[in-house]
Amino acid sequence: MRNVFLGVFLAFLALIPHVSASSIAKPTDFDITYLYPLLSALFVATLLWKFFVPRQLSALQVAFEIDDNLYEVHRLSRTIEDARSILQQGRVAFGVGLYMMGMLGVLLLIAELLFQPDTYFEPNLWIIGLFVLIPILISPWETMNAQLAGKGDTRIGATTIGTGIRRILTLGILVSATIITIVYGMNQNNGKVTPVWLAVTMLVFMAPTILAYGRIMGASWNMLLLNKWRTANGRRNPIDPDKPSFVNRLFSLLLVLFLITMPVTALNGIVTVFHVLYNDPNNAKDILNFGGIIGHSIYERIDLISEFLFHWEFIKSMPQFLSFYLSLNIAIVGLAFIFELTRNLILGGQTFGGMFGVTLDTPREIRTEEAAQGRQISFAFAGFSGYTVLLLILVCYKEFGDLMPFTTSLENKGFNEEMRLLATWMFIAVGNAVFLFTWLLSIAKLSPLRQIRFDLDPEERREGAVM
Repeated sequence: MRNVFLGVFLAFLALIPHVSASSIAKPTDFDITYLYPLLSALFVATLLWKFFVPRQLSALQVAFEIDDNLYEVHRLSRTIEDARSILQQGRVAFGVGLYMMGMLGVLLLIAELLFQPDTYFEPNLWIIGLFVLIPILISPWETMNAQLAGKGDTRIGATTIGTGIRRILTLGILVSATIITIVYGMNQNNGKVTPVWLAVTMLVFMAPTILAYGRIMGASWNMLLLNKWRTANGRRNPIDPDKPSFVNRLFSLLLVLFLITMPVTALNGIVTVFHVLYNDPNNAKDILNFGGIIGHSIYERIDLISEFLFHWEFIKSMPQFLSFYLSLNIAIVGLAFIFELTRNLILGGQTFGGMFGVTLDTPREIRTEEAAQGRQISFAFAGFSGYTVLLLILVCYKEFGDLMPFTTSLENKGFNEEMRLLATWMFIAVGNAVFLFTWLLSIAKLSPLRQIRFDLDPEERREGAVM
């Protein structure tokens, strides 16, 4: 039993960032400059909370089918003040709070790399670990509850006692599955916790979040692709009801490119992990390090790309580049994509634009009940923040191990570069498998979706409909 608890403790310990190649400054070595990263991270996080988040939630809409291939789209929020009013709801504040914790943890890591890349201040490391770990631990529980509860159970009429019992049961299931997995892995390896089984345990724990993210992403792909393309062309649409600015159009174009490549990259991730785990090739580390089977095949056959990737390996050792990489991921995944999925979740785009998505409330409930609106937003932020932050941390240890905290400690426990690469690819592959399955079910709706008309201003009773 003692080994069981040790295995579980190690599984969660692996989620906390540590320091390796750089030195660690103890609290007794305090210098005023060690506060600059924390103050900078708090300042940026405050700007995100006060201005960016409300702005992104100021154009929430929900769609109703009123005729064949004709939907009325009703605005839930038009101004930043409307969005701030929604953010003040209890469950919304909880979900967005978890999201902001994850963002603050990553922002503090960026600031540490910018101000003093050779030295990490130990209290800042504990703050990073705490603020990253809390969303990671809570998000599977939240997403599991949302997916197992029927729509009738999530409505206002649901009893508090029933909801509490369901939450206790789901927590028990989640913890039991995690413990069973680590115990089974230890039994397969003479009582030792191996890196592979530690990664599998983390996968089991995060499974509800991975499943929810893959389902929503796959069911939202059609709607996001069509409407972000319309935004890129300057056209109003159900996801972006206001006339887009030049920056919005440019960013939408980047998202379109990202969406187009998603099915191919998903298949590449799945096949790569299968090939490495079952065929155990001698060049497994190179395959995982250079973009999977597709990336490695191109690397071997094109001299120009080989030369570029050689320089890329050199660039990855620069702390400034890691800081830039983290900032770019926050901009694309943390700040942009999660809001796009949230808007489509509330709109109902998964229902008429895809299949096998996650539906918590009906469109009429979302329009008329503040609690229903709060459930959608809280679910999106509480669920997605933990998974995206965890993936970001894993990718950083995979690509920039020499710069990340306590890499040496991880390597001493068996998490060498190849194992970190494999663990990250396993997480990506499982999420990709769920996405690809949902995408294949939903892709048949792409052509009919193009025929649907959306009346973006039903209150004005305009003639016709706007795409």
